[in-house]
Amino acid sequence: PRGPAHVMATNPTYGNNDLPLQQNSGGPIKETPAQLEGGFQCGNIPFTGIPLAVHKLFPAYIVLSSIVGFIDATTEAGLLNMLIVGPVLFSTVLVHELGHCAGTFYTGGRVAGILLWPLGGLAFVGSSGEARHNLLISLAGPATHLPQSLFWLMMLAAGNQGDVSMTLQGDFGPDLCRQAIIINISLLLFNLCVPAYPLDGGQIFVSSLLLCGVGVNTVAPITLGVSATLSVAIISLGIYLWNFMAVFVGLWVLYQNYQLYQCVKEGRLEQHPLFAKYVQGGGDGGGVRGGDAGRGGSSEAAGGRPGSTSISGALGGGGRV
Repeated sequence: PRGPAHVMATNPTYGNNDLPLQQNSGGPIKETPAQLEGGFQCGNIPFTGIPLAVHKLFPAYIVLSSIVGFIDATTEAGLLNMLIVGPVLFSTVLVHELGHCAGTFYTGGRVAGILLWPLGGLAFVGSSGEARHNLLISLAGPATHLPQSLFWLMMLAAGNQGDVSMTLQGDFGPDLCRQAIIINISLLLFNLCVPAYPLDGGQIFVSSLLLCGVGVNTVAPITLGVSATLSVAIISLGIYLWNFMAVFVGLWVLYQNYQLYQCVKEGRLEQHPLFAKYVQGGGDGGGVRGGDAGRGGSSEAAGGRPGSTSISGALGGGGRV
């Protein structure tokens, strides 16, 4: 499934965006990341003040997926597919990203905006640099799929005389609800059970190891090995199932971990978007203090301030990276 990932400077591919963060100062960040400026600007999300942008390829993805759906099925099935890959997936990923934003606000961080793109969504956030905060922010996105699933289950029961069977029966409304439930459960499991950086599961994996006292210089290569192996598995599964979205997700994860490999190899973890905040001395657990942090010090991008910029997101494949 295509959906949300989490990169603190996290989800899909964008590294640290160098947004300044004062610890325990909440609210939207005034600076606008370049990735947001390059997409279609949709204004601020009501009641939050968070800027929303849509990547220029996202509408194209919806259109192409809808066309394929109409070609391979009946008109009604094609329309159902269009609603699923369009409004339903759009809203599902957006709520996932808002979950990351809510977690960021709760921990005293700041949010620069949300970008929706073909592989899911990205929430540009500034965190305090503590592993426990990163863990909460990472979990907050996938957690939104529980109430979303419950909402669609209630809609299914209300529109299908109390029948909540998940078997597709050819009824447009009930099948729309069933597909929405499947998307949400798939994204929940994908983001929690695949510990590959920079997906949410990878963020949770890293934060958990740090909280258990494992050192940064140990966590980084472990993360690299697990994530690289899983990315190859995702690519292989995508090829086997002819699921090109899964292949793209796997390639993206592999590329992100190649960048991590370069940082590990050259001893510059303080420049990596995920590990920089821990190397700088923020974070929890015995692994982020003193000499264990490797070269240490505060990165120039962070300006010596506590905390760092991140991206949290939803990732998926057909769907917080």
